[in-house]
Amino acid sequence: MASDEGEGTAVVNVRHLMTYVDEQREAGNTAYKAGKHSEALAAWQLGLDALAQAEGRPMRTMDVPIVQQANVTLHSNRGQALLTMQFWRRAVVELSEALKIDTANAKALWRRYKCHKQLKDWSAAEADLEALLAPELQQEGAKVLADAGLSAEKIAAERNELRQKRFEAEREAEETFEDRAEDAAAKSIEQLRMQFQEVTQRNGLHGNTELSAELADMITRPGGVSVEHVANTYQIDDDDAEILMKWAQKACQIRDTIGYQSMDAI
Repeated sequence: MASDEGEGTAVVNVRHLMTYVDEQREAGNTAYKAGKHSEALAAWQLGLDALAQAEGRPMRTMDVPIVQQANVTLHSNRGQALLTMQFWRRAVVELSEALKIDTANAKALWRRYKCHKQLKDWSAAEADLEALLAPELQQEGAKVLADAGLSAEKIAAERNELRQKRFEAEREAEETFEDRAEDAAAKSIEQLRMQFQEVTQRNGLHGNTELSAELADMITRPGGVSVEHVANTYQIDDDDAEILMKWAQKACQIRDTIGYQSMDAI
């Protein structure tokens, strides 16, 4: 919250806050240059934690951009360190936090672009590159790209490569959709089956040869059956009863699909 002086409201002492934040930023910079990346991450996080304490508190209007820029710098620095450590996904999170505050931050965009490329997230990498080429980033973005050794010709080639890889990934995803859906369904069923077994063993129901048939009768009767009813029937808690019902419902679907006439076949 921004506030001007003279309103009688205590405001955040940003000068005092930034003294500490700058100390942590410099400590992180020194550690990073020495190759001590974990120490750098910790120092920059301390700076972010201090800034977070000021969030939502009254602040002079002129101090708001100072705090925002500090947040951007620290998140971007953490992104760079994580990128160096090849923790691509964690780096993307930090850099995205920086870009939430400053959408036109060329350094953060370039760093996130490199992470997305390493993760083979071609569409996201392409979007970051396009953002760097936007007119509003003409000066800063051009400098970042030039520092990376990307001429206009290389940038054009890079864009074409990213688009080609995106098209290939989309085509492969479309061609393998059914197989992946089947794999996901199979894993889901196996996980549910294991949960069912854990519930029956935990509640002394394992080996009850009538259990499957009873559950099938309950869930297929007109009006269905409630979790509370199943819980009361077998003297178990509601969470366990819900798992029994989910497995019974899934087993009935499988039975109906493949033509089995007995729950014992599942």
